[in-house]
Amino acid sequence: MSVAFPTLPYAPRAIASTPYDTAWVATVPAAQDRSDPRFPSALNWISANQHADGSWGSQLPYVHDRIICTLAALVPLVQFGWRDGDRLQVQRGERYLWQHAHLLHREPCELVGFELLLPTLVQRARAAGIAVPPYLDGFAEERRKKLALLPPQLLYSPAVTIVHSLEFLGSDVNALQLLTTRAPNGSVGNSPAATAFLLQHVDDPAAETYLTRCLAGDQGHGVPVLEPCETFETLWVAYHQYLGGRPAAQLLAPTFQREMQLALSATGVSLSPSFPIPDADDTAVALTLLHEAGIAAQPTALQQFEREDYFVSFPYERHPSTGVNIHVLQALLRYPDYPGRDGAIAKILRFLAAARQHGTYWIDKWHISPFYATSRALIALNELPAEYRRTGAPLSEAAVEWLLQMQSEDGAWGFYHIPTCEETAYALLGLRSLEAPSERVHRAIVSGMAYLERQQAAPRPALWIDKCLYHPTRIVAAAIEAARERPIAYGSPQQAC
Repeated sequence: MSVAFPTLPYAPRAIASTPYDTAWVATVPAAQDRSDPRFPSALNWISANQHADGSWGSQLPYVHDRIICTLAALVPLVQFGWRDGDRLQVQRGERYLWQHAHLLHREPCELVGFELLLPTLVQRARAAGIAVPPYLDGFAEERRKKLALLPPQLLYSPAVTIVHSLEFLGSDVNALQLLTTRAPNGSVGNSPAATAFLLQHVDDPAAETYLTRCLAGDQGHGVPVLEPCETFETLWVAYHQYLGGRPAAQLLAPTFQREMQLALSATGVSLSPSFPIPDADDTAVALTLLHEAGIAAQPTALQQFEREDYFVSFPYERHPSTGVNIHVLQALLRYPDYPGRDGAIAKILRFLAAARQHGTYWIDKWHISPFYATSRALIALNELPAEYRRTGAPLSEAAVEWLLQMQSEDGAWGFYHIPTCEETAYALLGLRSLEAPSERVHRAIVSGMAYLERQQAAPRPALWIDKCLYHPTRIVAAAIEAARERPIAYGSPQQAC
């Protein structure tokens, strides 16, 4: 089964619609009468997707996501809503903010650009007349630190990742400079929210066309947090299928292989040909898949992401990603000609040892579930050659014990007290990568597999991190299918450890 590289500028919807971006689109006024919405279907989507507790966001109640989505969703309801039901929705949303905003600091992961976006969303909501609790005003210092990392002349640069979140500029925006960030596909940073922000300040036909096409990708007329992202989707689907045991040579179409070879010989791989900013995650996964497919590639593109203590996802980021370093480790194990490879591997292992939560498991900045990062770590640690096993074995042993203890009686895993097929799949992929699984591990795998078989049609909440939580539908489906297919790595189950 091969994964074809999309040749059209807009592949079918890769990411489920999100309240955050749909709310920004719903806020764009009509060109002729600014008292009407330009995209009424987006406003209808917002009205139809409020949770029972008054919030908007993922089905899994992650407060960072619910707060930022709710702040965004309330504005178009105030701006364009006129029905009694609209006013009731606003009241319920305000009540959610007051009852839950104080819980933000209890969660392990912030969202992309959260420290930039939240102050702008608070200011915007208050300007619309929404009652926002004062304890949402505490992110000014984090915002200052983030902006201090970025040279001022790059603030409106389409070659820096902040372009994906430019709606954070709020009332401080320079509309003419903002227009220079618009890409040939009509978007600002492949972000419907940032593009809607542009369209609020400049009447740009290309931006309007981009948003119209985004809306057309969902029959319910919502938009995703990222569009398009065809390279990211193709790589991650193939990577999960590879983890499930399928030969890598069968997973990437020849045209896509050549695209990756060219990108790796230049600046690295980005999430889409329309997004000209390479990242370490896509670059590392592409290197791993090409190597496993027997395709020659140059690993030196990873050097731009290497720092003294770890590898970064992008330049100018505040915090490193555990998952990125794990994927880079997997790539480096396959490319002995990477400059200073042994030192880079040792560096990543030191980083992973220090990054563990409570000396046991890992979290990542791109996914709120620790089962994502921890399973990835187990897979990579299991690939370590003999000279690194002494360092890697204790990390792996502690993580395996944590996974076993975190399994529910019904066979599922779910870090936030809600079992999910996605998190169960990650845990299974990690456990099934072990060279000599114990009887205890074997029983956990059998129980987890049974859960997946029973719950194939269960809801799949958004767990991936961007400006809000999002659900990459095909990527998650590929992970679940891989967990159901992957054979136990080596040998038969051993006695209980």
